[in-house]
Amino acid sequence: MKSGIQMLRALEITASVVDDPTYEKVILEAANDVKGGMPVSEAFRKHPEIPGIVVAMVKIGEETGNMGTILDTMARFYRREVNNAVDTLVSLIEPVMIVMLALGVAILLAAVLVPIYNIASGF
Repeated sequence: MKSGIQMLRALEITASVVDDPTYEKVILEAANDVKGGMPVSEAFRKHPEIPGIVVAMVKIGEETGNMGTILDTMARFYRREVNNAVDTLVSLIEPVMIVMLALGVAILLAAVLVPIYNIASGF
């Protein structure tokens, strides 16, 4: 958008890049609505998959003419959200992995020491 690509073409490019088939369908339907003369915010509002904040920010971008800046700001916001979610998930997985490794070491240690103890107690 900042480099001058038309909104309709930007939606088509975005739809081809998105990996999720649900969002691809939503974006292509929005592109068809925009082709018919509907504002982008209204085209997105029809789909419950699109968060309300995105619709509101796109509407503000349409009204102010700063769509590229608004979309860039939203992209940075969602990138931070994803990074925070991944960091939280990793911080939750680390203690579980430590406990699993400790259990594995304990089982290995028991598997080695129990036979030695049984042999030693037999004499």
